[in-house]
Amino acid sequence: MRADNDREINDFYEFEDFRLDLREKELLKNGVKIPLPPKVFDTLSVFAENAGRLVEKEKLMNLIWTDSFVEESNITYTIRMLRKALGDDAASPRFVETVPRRGYRFIAEVRGSSSEHAGNNGSEQPNTEPLPLKRSSSSRALSLLAAVIVMIAGGIAVTGYWLTKTAYSNAPVLSAPFASEKVSTNGKVRNAVISRDGKSVFYTNGVEGQQSVWLRHLESSQSIEIIPPSDDFYYGLELSPDGNFLYFVRSDRQVRDTGLYRVSVFGGIPERILSGTEGWISISPDGGTVSFVRCPYTKEEYCSLWVADALNGTNEKKLTSRPQPIRIGDNKFSPDGRSIAFAVGQSQNQANDFGLEEINIETGEVSSLTSEKFFNIKNLAWLPNKDGLLITASRTPNKYFRIWEISAADAIARPLTNDSESYSRLSLDLEAGFLISTQVKQDFRLMLFSTDDPVRPSGLVEAMRATYFPNGKLAYSSAMSGNDEIWSINSDGTGQKQLTNNLADDIWPVVSPDNEYVFFSANRTGKSQVWRMKADGSDQTQLTMADGGYPFFVSPDGKWVFYHHGVDRTLWRVPAGGGNEELVLDKRAVNFAISPDGKNVAFSTWSEGGQKRSISIANIDSGKVFKTYTVEFSDTSSNDIVWMPDGNAFVYIVAAGPGNNTILLLQRTADQTPTKIADLGADSVNSFAVSPDGKSFAIVQGGWRHDAVLFRGLR
Repeated sequence: MRADNDREINDFYEFEDFRLDLREKELLKNGVKIPLPPKVFDTLSVFAENAGRLVEKEKLMNLIWTDSFVEESNITYTIRMLRKALGDDAASPRFVETVPRRGYRFIAEVRGSSSEHAGNNGSEQPNTEPLPLKRSSSSRALSLLAAVIVMIAGGIAVTGYWLTKTAYSNAPVLSAPFASEKVSTNGKVRNAVISRDGKSVFYTNGVEGQQSVWLRHLESSQSIEIIPPSDDFYYGLELSPDGNFLYFVRSDRQVRDTGLYRVSVFGGIPERILSGTEGWISISPDGGTVSFVRCPYTKEEYCSLWVADALNGTNEKKLTSRPQPIRIGDNKFSPDGRSIAFAVGQSQNQANDFGLEEINIETGEVSSLTSEKFFNIKNLAWLPNKDGLLITASRTPNKYFRIWEISAADAIARPLTNDSESYSRLSLDLEAGFLISTQVKQDFRLMLFSTDDPVRPSGLVEAMRATYFPNGKLAYSSAMSGNDEIWSINSDGTGQKQLTNNLADDIWPVVSPDNEYVFFSANRTGKSQVWRMKADGSDQTQLTMADGGYPFFVSPDGKWVFYHHGVDRTLWRVPAGGGNEELVLDKRAVNFAISPDGKNVAFSTWSEGGQKRSISIANIDSGKVFKTYTVEFSDTSSNDIVWMPDGNAFVYIVAAGPGNNTILLLQRTADQTPTKIADLGADSVNSFAVSPDGKSFAIVQGGWRHDAVLFRGLR
């Protein structure tokens, strides 16, 4: 490759109706400006400078994301945005050609020109390497200055990290050496927020099925209960800027009446100021406004972002909303109080579809804070001076929720944690010297009990979902190997065998009537699809190619696999040997269960607002509902419905009574009132299955452990 100073440097590139101006950093089509994000513009610049030549993915990452650690998904997203701006089609490209497993080639005819070299008709020799992005003299000067500063400091900068830490020098927790300490170890602290002065932590604590709110002074480790235990469930905490009031969202477990409350940090009777809110709230820097989320879960308005007066909840105003199935999650006022950052997307099909957006409170204008996407974003916190954001998020295929840093300078997401912990809540003190977060761990086990002796279950293994083979063995999904995989085991606990081994999530197993095949859901291609393998784990094959979803039933003749659609939540099927997916029932439901003869389907639905639950039975061929049962207790720890082998009854779970115990109920189709099979205790039920002879149940039961951790440094 020739030296950079031996080649012609162009200021403009033209192709078809487009003109790329490198000096003004703009793309024009027939004289009209086409807006491009900075990384998309830089990518197009590289392609134009290397038209006709292969630009390998690794080289493209080095050129565009210099001094930054990014994943291949960044390139994929950037190329998709570029194609959209150019009106290009990946299947039949006019501009950007994908070279599988290698990179990309810009195939349009490109004409270059330069004001400094006008009229130069010399030809350039072929070049097999992509040329670096041209930098201005000011950029080179800044780079030189940065290098001088590093040398003066006497330290060696780690690639991509020094720039971040310099930009956030006003966030001490990001530049201090890594240091953390446990604030709790009992597994029952779901929510925690640190005071503005960094001296105290407010947190919720669950004891024997009840929850309370506590204040801990970090220096003395002394804890004070400020709200006594109750059956209410707490979803979020937030402090007023002056530190005098604690805001929180909680609901009554029985009637699901959710509201936003305010209480003095010294305790007292909480004052309810808003109703019908989700758990994500934020208080403006001046303390006068609260932002919150409501989710009507309708087709047109699935979730919406609101603001109201923080004092009494008056003057409600809807800022923005999203249609089904897009959720709006955590939201935070910016340090200047002019905008709100919020998480938005969907994670129903295990894809990376969650992003970060920002809305101007006065104008309502919405903009993207980063082009990067995640499987889910749980919580976020602004860095001082609006320098960026910290988020807790997971990105497929990695199952752990890390703490990430989103730089305001380049909008790139950089992981700050890389351990086997999953983090949820985030809270910074005013100076960003301390960060409080919560760690979440799953703690579920596969339990077996006989209907003759339901009070003495036997525990087998760690699991998340289980089903029976027709021969009485069990297939189950578990993360005990570090990833969600499919396993099999005998009902007596012997013969345990791992069937899948993949970095992606392999979940929701279901077995064919002849015991020969296991069907499961896996997001190996970026979203959940239905897969098939032999019972020994061999011959793993993808069946669905569109949106996919979660399999749960194989037809009695073994020809069809029925699955819950990953996005639409409707009922679909696909041939067990592979073929076209087919819509079976165009009804959106929480869950489906097909009768053993394959003729009827039971499905669970919630009323708008999630206040009441019902179970309906419909004929699969006609789609007509012929029976509906009202669930007496609306609260539940599992939405599963399982048919009994004779097809004359089904079972389901409710949570009721003292301590919100989970109860297994049997509903005979000929009756209107269910009967209790077993009281399963206070632990949640993640899934359950009935044995082929109907004499025993496999229950995946346990809970999620939540503990608070304090970070004094993250470097």
